[in-house]
Amino acid sequence: MRPFVVLIFALSLGFCTSEPQKNPTRDPYSLETLIFLEEVLLDVWESSESKEGAMSRLRYVCRTRDTDDGYLCYTWGLLEYHRGNYAESYTAFRKALEKNPSDSLYKNMLRISAEKSGNLADLKAHSRDGEVLAVFTETQKHCKEEKPPEFASFRFLAERGILTKDSLRRGILADCFQRLGSDDKSQIQKEIRFSSLSYKERLYADQMKSDPFSRIWDTDSYHRGESGKEAAGASAGVVTVNASQGTEAGISATSGSTRTSSPITDAWRKLKLASLSGNETQGREALRSFLSEIQNAKRKGKLEGQLALALERAAKLLLEQDPQYSKLRSLVKEL
Repeated sequence: MRPFVVLIFALSLGFCTSEPQKNPTRDPYSLETLIFLEEVLLDVWESSESKEGAMSRLRYVCRTRDTDDGYLCYTWGLLEYHRGNYAESYTAFRKALEKNPSDSLYKNMLRISAEKSGNLADLKAHSRDGEVLAVFTETQKHCKEEKPPEFASFRFLAERGILTKDSLRRGILADCFQRLGSDDKSQIQKEIRFSSLSYKERLYADQMKSDPFSRIWDTDSYHRGESGKEAAGASAGVVTVNASQGTEAGISATSGSTRTSSPITDAWRKLKLASLSGNETQGREALRSFLSEIQNAKRKGKLEGQLALALERAAKLLLEQDPQYSKLRSLVKEL
């Protein structure tokens, strides 16, 4: 949890270059909006006394002003979700989706929070998309609990284009599908067609596209929910729930896909590996490479410069405070 808090704080702080303003604009990346979000996050994590006031401000802004793309509502939903307030998170994610109906990340979180809060019936009645999300979640849940599969649900998902031949060959839905009768399976198979589209990959692509840090940082590993050891500090962008909680649909990821990494991320991975071994020489070399790439990113443009500054400040805080980097505390003076 601590790295999560530190990164959010640092990345928000990175955009701050003037005195705080209380009212965010409708531009999700405007200075006023980012400063407002910084103030809220600082108050949320500072103490229990300031937390409720901060949540109240975020809740109010979501319902009355918010940004065009619903990002503040999404942030409110994430905070409520992590507090275990699933009903509130469902309300927030639904509001975010109303502001940006095409966002796959918002849809996914709405589906997860609907299941957690017992609001699947409300989600189903909300809209056509909501009905599809709800039926898919209910079907997935039944399969996980090894309950008898429902023919009507599988047929509905096949008719809506959610199921593909590939998704019925592997994964939890495939195991469940095999328990249907022969006639039922035959009818469902007539409704679906082979598709090379991977909904997992589509979700990951949408998440990375909406994450501004993808311009200079490898957010791929983070959005795929890979472990910290594998990702080595994989992302500093959008925060979401572990993908295994809501994106496992029995649909395989596209095999053989090329996954590239940014120079800044590569340098930070090397620094983290050095911190694990306590090799200060390698750590110093990696940190200097990281700072060199940060300077290169700052020269690319205004937004890239702001993002690079945020990463630089986040790096300083991690080296100063995160236990994972305790063996390289002496490198803080390099920043």
